[in-house]
Amino acid sequence: MRTTFKFMGLVLMALVTSVAILPIEVTHAASGEEIIKARVTYMEDNVGGQWKVLAAFGKGGTGSLADVEKSAANLAELAKKLPTHFPKDTGRGNFPDKLTRALPAIWTNAAEFQKISQMFATESAKLAALAKAGNKDAVVDIIGNTGSYNRSKLGCGECHEKFRGDQAR
Repeated sequence: MRTTFKFMGLVLMALVTSVAILPIEVTHAASGEEIIKARVTYMEDNVGGQWKVLAAFGKGGTGSLADVEKSAANLAELAKKLPTHFPKDTGRGNFPDKLTRALPAIWTNAAEFQKISQMFATESAKLAALAKAGNKDAVVDIIGNTGSYNRSKLGCGECHEKFRGDQAR
């Protein structure tokens, strides 16, 4: 019996030791400031990066319809994820205007925000299909020829007009 207890003790000690040396993953909930910084990066780098390809084509004819198709398809996917970058209480009123331009209307009028985000995804997918079909005139009509995303027919201007505040100086 003593042998059994000794053996069980050794097994228990080995188990405790092996668990103790397992890597421990530390996780934390992102702070509001971290969420806002990630959102700004998402909008500027990811969404804005795709827009630059479209703007160059619409404004100056730079690039190809294949480039437009790829960027528009990427925008369609990015647009679907857009609302997840705006968790409740990560806008103005909870954070300084210099940190975020997100207006409280995003959350008080969430249905409209969702609708415009979906429009952005739908119109971007439509743009990709038109580019794939080689319809340059329709592509330029949606993108516009000014280089301004707010003047495109993708929904950017509608969202910014209702849900984005002026840049803090």
